[in-house]
Amino acid sequence: MIVKVCGVRTAEIVEVAVGAGADWIGLVFEPRSPRFAADVAAREVRRAVAGRASLIGVFVEPTVAECEAAAERYGLAAVQVHGDVQPELAEASAVPVIRGINPRSAHEAFTDPWWPDCLVLLDALPDVDGLPGGTGRRVSAGVAEALARHRRIILAGGLTPDTVAAAIDEVRPEGVDASSGLESSPGVKDASRVRDYVLRARAAFDGRGDADGG
Repeated sequence: MIVKVCGVRTAEIVEVAVGAGADWIGLVFEPRSPRFAADVAAREVRRAVAGRASLIGVFVEPTVAECEAAAERYGLAAVQVHGDVQPELAEASAVPVIRGINPRSAHEAFTDPWWPDCLVLLDALPDVDGLPGGTGRRVSAGVAEALARHRRIILAGGLTPDTVAAAIDEVRPEGVDASSGLESSPGVKDASRVRDYVLRARAAFDGRGDADGG
């Protein structure tokens, strides 16, 4: 089970997240985002992670060349792609691809032209003309539950230390991803919130495993 902290830009937050048990650290490579990791910050995060967690690059409508160049420079384990992206990107890329989707309904989620063997990150619908992520809004529980019953999903969208355990119990995703819900201001992670989120998500996944095994 995967616990991801996204939008990380400092070594301090890496240490908090990884120390608490985070599996994935997200680097945002979309310049319009308040969580954008410029080259210096991305290299600092890579050094701090030092192979203790997987680095995931987050892009909006990238090219294959952009994905592969970032993967090589920053040691990315996968790329998470949002926006108008065709399945051919996953087929052409040497880097594993996670598809970010923002469906309005369960029907839209199931008819979206993403590829069936690709891990999906489910996030809330963005604002008009807004970026497809970081809104701080929750995904509809009905949509998330329906999708999670049929494929592996990473649940994102407004998760906080106070809501993540209940979301895991309700939706039963493969993993969870939080960013804006761990911040003191846009783009600035709060160390205590990051730690609490990771610990509570880890405990919820461990408890779910015990229940499933029993």
